[in-house]
Amino acid sequence: MCRELGCRDFILAAIRPRCWNDDLTPWEGPGLFADDAPFAGKAAEQLHLLESEIIPRVEADAPRKPEQRVLAGYSLAGLYATWATFNSAAFGRIASASGSLWYPDFTGYAQATEFARKPACAYFSLGSKEARTPSRLLRNVAQGTRDVVDLFEARGVPTVFEQNPGNHFKEPALRMAKGIAWALGR
Repeated sequence: MCRELGCRDFILAAIRPRCWNDDLTPWEGPGLFADDAPFAGKAAEQLHLLESEIIPRVEADAPRKPEQRVLAGYSLAGLYATWATFNSAAFGRIASASGSLWYPDFTGYAQATEFARKPACAYFSLGSKEARTPSRLLRNVAQGTRDVVDLFEARGVPTVFEQNPGNHFKEPALRMAKGIAWALGR
């Protein structure tokens, strides 16, 4: 899909964490619904694995040294990509599509924390209907996303926010491709 959007050649490493809800959350948090297990908050462990093992392995097999690294993610992976900017200098650009920026206390954390490395650019997107949900936590996604976008802009990061039609589950591959293409094109 990135090629269809006119993106130049790049290497894509798709990483599947062992447990999505645990490995992509920055700290412990309540489950979304009454019967859901709580989030374990193991993002720091996932980041260590990414920096110490995954990046070196991917780049060792690459035909040339990368000019830039984009950390891109959808949903909780979008939260993770955003959180990583405050905890790692390994990535110069981020793309957070339908990022879980509703996560408890994330906006306050972002406001109180400096970037590990100021991103060259940041892309955020959200579905127009994502805040319409029975989950009390998820209802905060639109405000949380606006707050984070405003924060990145206030800190001088070239930032784009794109609202897509539909809910969280509409065209995730296209939304992710748009974010990657935008970040690589800057």
